[in-house]
Amino acid sequence: MGEAPMPLTRELPPASIFPHEALGTIGSGVVTLMHQVIQAPVALVGQTILAAMNQASQPYANVCIDGRVSPLSEYFLTLGESGERKSAADGWALAGVRQQQKQLMAQYEQDRDVFEKALEVYETTSKRILADKKLSPEAKQAQLQALTKPQAPVMPLLIVSEPSSEAIQRQLIIGEPSIGLVNDEGGQFLGGFAMSAEKRLGTLTTLSRLWDRGEFDRVRVGDGSGSYYGRRLCLHLMVQPAVAASLLADPLAREQGFLARCLVSHPTSTAGTRTYVETDLSTAPAYQAYNARLSELLAGQWPKANDHELDPPNLFLSPQAKRTWIAIYNDLEAGLAPEGPFVSVRALASKAPEHIARLAGTFAVFEGDDEVHEEQVDRALRLMLHYLDEAQRLWGAGQIKPELRLAQELLQWWRTKVGTGRVITLTDVYRNGPSAIRSAAVARSVVCILLDHGWLITGAHPKSKEAFELMEAR
Repeated sequence: MGEAPMPLTRELPPASIFPHEALGTIGSGVVTLMHQVIQAPVALVGQTILAAMNQASQPYANVCIDGRVSPLSEYFLTLGESGERKSAADGWALAGVRQQQKQLMAQYEQDRDVFEKALEVYETTSKRILADKKLSPEAKQAQLQALTKPQAPVMPLLIVSEPSSEAIQRQLIIGEPSIGLVNDEGGQFLGGFAMSAEKRLGTLTTLSRLWDRGEFDRVRVGDGSGSYYGRRLCLHLMVQPAVAASLLADPLAREQGFLARCLVSHPTSTAGTRTYVETDLSTAPAYQAYNARLSELLAGQWPKANDHELDPPNLFLSPQAKRTWIAIYNDLEAGLAPEGPFVSVRALASKAPEHIARLAGTFAVFEGDDEVHEEQVDRALRLMLHYLDEAQRLWGAGQIKPELRLAQELLQWWRTKVGTGRVITLTDVYRNGPSAIRSAAVARSVVCILLDHGWLITGAHPKSKEAFELMEAR
């Protein structure tokens, strides 16, 4: 038996512990329950619950400190391998949101039918007035002005999963002004049209501006151009680590600032330790308390300037909460000094005080408070320290040399598309392999890396001297 292949990347240090108790009585109670029953990692469950709390709270307030106003909206990225029970956690966390959306959509279909019939009557009547030769222009104008044009009902989508930046904008224009971009298979979004090479910058810019101020500009030839305000977007993508690595290492996502707006967690897997638990979550008091509060916020009257624009009031920090937040702000800033602990995650640490204010504001709204209390700021800080620890752990792992990233991509393709025991040629690799490895020179270089690391061996092939076979780790 030969030696096992060498890993292409270094092992990650242990994950930071997710402080689920920081989510408050209702939030931490349901996280503990779901972790015990579903047995997904605590951080994975915690991220789904926190994101749902944030989405339900974001329409109701902005957080304001010394005239600096921020939306409550947050962006969450959760890393987990296939089989980590991401879908189960997401399904229970957002069951209330999806039920509310189902009910709203049923009503919307009825309202839409009424609207279309009323619009048909309006248009028929308008045409009849204009065609009436017995009426003077003034009389026609008076009768047309007396008509009331029916208004289309608002599309009540609360969750979208895989839209382009244009689709996000359109939904926020014609639909509800507060939505969640949620996908338990976030690779569909990161690898989809919205994040393609030609759309990537536009998507990241749109997402960043929505996070910053809850607004965006839309410029189109013809209909639909304009500036739009009073919108809120909460984002939560659950992504496999191999997919997330490309985003964490993406210079555009870093330099444009998108990653600094994301709260990332990559918990240790619980696979292999899970046994079935005979509990119906829907009947458990902790879950019912969480779902009741979530549903109450979703069904409440959002503060709106009009049907499509939110006008949330400002939520202020209590005097003691503000003193605590200022002390945190100054400590975090000191940590950005050349020898400080946050130099390697400078962009995220620079935005950490704002993240803390947004999270504390989310707790205040979810818990029914009319101001942010000191303990809510303390709880938000504990979460933020987790995210900073995770960023320091993951950001370095994202800085993989391009050739090693290509080798990892080719290895994954070889495992899934070719498998062990089959010899293929270099030509097969660059003709049929990953799109980034479609030249003989690049393919040869990447194959050499896999040979050097022991993942491939030279194989016999009747038509080529450059033929290889996959070895698996032992």
